[in-house]
Amino acid sequence: MTSIVMAPLSPNPVTFTDLGRLRVQECERVEALRTELTKCGAHVEERDDTLIVHPGQLHGAAIDTYDDHRMAMCFAVIGTQIPGIVIKKPACVKKTFPNFFQKLASPAPVGLNMKICDASTGEPLNPNDLIA
Repeated sequence: MTSIVMAPLSPNPVTFTDLGRLRVQECERVEALRTELTKCGAHVEERDDTLIVHPGQLHGAAIDTYDDHRMAMCFAVIGTQIPGIVIKKPACVKKTFPNFFQKLASPAPVGLNMKICDASTGEPLNPNDLIA
């Protein structure tokens, strides 16, 4: 899923096939990936169990997680490259990686030193406040 989300940054279209298994997880992930990438300005084609992701300029957007930890995490990763990504209901990561956002915000070598802000105020959050 992370590769799909990062694919618009590729210089060429990227085709992902045999995605049927993603349709029967916490959410219908193929449709969710297409929908949320499109919100960010990506051109994504869905054909049966295939996604074709075209290169393009992305922008920030409010990302629905569908209460799916993998959706939250993969769009957080693209947020390392695209400013303005807002993850709605990020606490869904508690299922598998409760300190995921803490890791992103913590300084290296423990984390990636990302600035993670409160969506309503824009104020940076302390890494200690980022455990789901």
